[in-house]
Amino acid sequence: MKKVIIVIFCILGMIVGMALADATAGISVLRWLSIGGEIGIKNPIVIDLSFLQFTIGFWLKISIGGVLGMVVFGLLSKVVLDWLKI
Repeated sequence: MKKVIIVIFCILGMIVGMALADATAGISVLRWLSIGGEIGIKNPIVIDLSFLQFTIGFWLKISIGGVLGMVVFGLLSKVVLDWLKI
């Protein structure tokens, strides 16, 4: 249960961090938060067998703000777990 909560908090931290990085991309002092890159297949591969269709794709966007958000929320999850005594 602990690991699931930590993973959920880390995913939420990545989402919040990426939103913060995108929001501050236009501010010159905080532009460094949006430095990052993308990796993956943007156009998914589709295999159609007429009765069954597979779609295979993977895409990951990461930035400094996302990583910082993930670390902060990961540490916050430890505090919440201690507070809940799980």
